[in-house]
Amino acid sequence: MATLKDKLWLWGHPEGKYYKEYGNEEISRMTPLEGAMYLDCTGIFMIPAGTKVNRRQYHHSFKPMQRVGWDILRDNDGFSLKGAGANPEIVKELIDEARDFENITCAVFDDFIAGGRYKNYPVENLWKTRDLLHNNDVRPLEMWMVLYTGEFGEDAEKDKEFLPYLEPFDGVTLWTMGESKLWKFEDTFKKFKEITQGKKRILGLYLYNFGDSKKADPKQVAWQLDRYYELLKAGEVDGICLHTNTMADLDHEGYKVCTDWLKIHKDDVID
Repeated sequence: MATLKDKLWLWGHPEGKYYKEYGNEEISRMTPLEGAMYLDCTGIFMIPAGTKVNRRQYHHSFKPMQRVGWDILRDNDGFSLKGAGANPEIVKELIDEARDFENITCAVFDDFIAGGRYKNYPVENLWKTRDLLHNNDVRPLEMWMVLYTGEFGEDAEKDKEFLPYLEPFDGVTLWTMGESKLWKFEDTFKKFKEITQGKKRILGLYLYNFGDSKKADPKQVAWQLDRYYELLKAGEVDGICLHTNTMADLDHEGYKVCTDWLKIHKDDVID
């Protein structure tokens, strides 16, 4: 039987990321692994987000995790945007690392649409990346992407142009960037289900309000936790992803609401 904890992911960043960004003036020291433990997550999507990293060092630290995925929109050091969309062959390095680290289960294209960025990546490159991830001599790895509310469902022509790029992916994470947009969630989620039929789905939950560059409203955090939990129990989604370790040690009320909520629900049986 799987519990809620088995369905939780952390959206991880290098420690200290987002200091002096998005209205944040405090320095965090919490690592991705510490963040995952703090938030009772058993999976991590690790996103260097333009910070150069030694990936193998993080692999070692992630040993307690059940599931680990890495951003492949960027190159293998996590810095430039010349990732798998430009050159599918770069995923071979992650596949080789998966041989040594058995909890690597997937790869993810962070910020895939990003104002039309996805158009720079030929669809055939995405299919080639998927093929390399699925068919190799280590084990099949899933291919995921990030999708934000507002990037689909509002312009039929833009959706028509985007959907062929969506098809190669095994799973999609949906994020509402900005609490001021949460009132549209129910309508957006219906559209999200339509375009992701047959794919795995994870709902992203910001514990800092990046879209509005301020601390999260505890009431909005609580609402998202309750609603996303309902959708998870109903089988509408496959997981919830909490964002992120780099704010978790700054005494923000939104994180306290989350950790208190998890004390109650983390061991609930989901399926």
